[in-house]
Amino acid sequence: MDILKLTFQLGVFFAIYSFIWFFIDLGIKILTSGSAKGLFQTYLLKGIKYLFLVNVIFLFSIAENEVSIEDGSMVPVVMILILYFIGRFQKTQSKNALFSRMGIQSNVIQFNSKYEIILITISILAFVGLTIEPSFAQNPVSLWFKESIIDIESTAIIGFVFKVIGLFFLLGILSKTVNTFKFILSKFTSKGNETQQDQFDDFEEVE
Repeated sequence: MDILKLTFQLGVFFAIYSFIWFFIDLGIKILTSGSAKGLFQTYLLKGIKYLFLVNVIFLFSIAENEVSIEDGSMVPVVMILILYFIGRFQKTQSKNALFSRMGIQSNVIQFNSKYEIILITISILAFVGLTIEPSFAQNPVSLWFKESIIDIESTAIIGFVFKVIGLFFLLGILSKTVNTFKFILSKFTSKGNETQQDQFDDFEEVE
C-alpha cells in the first residue's frame, strides 16, 4: 500500500466526514432549540462521532485499498488515525486555552483532557476490534456514511475542494513525522554530548 496515497485519501475522508457531521450536529442543535450541551452530552456525541468515524475508515481501508486484515496492512491506518486524533486534541486544547486567557466561558467548546484521552483510546481500540471482528463494521449507519462520502468526493467542484484539504492533511502528517524524528534525534544528540562532556570532565579531574 502506498503510504502517501493512503494518507491523502484518509485526509479527504476525514474532511468530508467532518463536513457531514457538521450538519448532523446542526440538526441536533435545532431539535434541542440551541440549548447548551453539558460536558456529558458533549462527549457522548463526540464518542458517537469518533466511533462511526473509525468504522467508516475501516470500511474504506478494506474496500478501496483491497487491504488484507491479516497481513499487518492496517498498521499505517492505525498510525494515521492516532495522528489525526492527536491533532484534533491539540487543536481543541489550544482553542480552549485561548478562550480561557481571554476570560471567555464558551459553551461551544467543552473540553476535558482526561475525557479526550479516554475517548481517543476507546476509538483506536474500537478500530482494532473491527480488524478482529469485521462483521460489526457492516452496519447501516456506517455504510450510509461511507456511500455519502464517496458521493461527495466524486462531485466535481466540492470533491476538488476536499482533495485540496486532503493534500494539506498529507503535508501536515509529513510535517509532524519529520518534527518527531527531529525531536528524537535532538534527544539522542544532546544525550551524546552530555556523555562526552562528562568524560572530558573526568579526564580533567584525573590530570
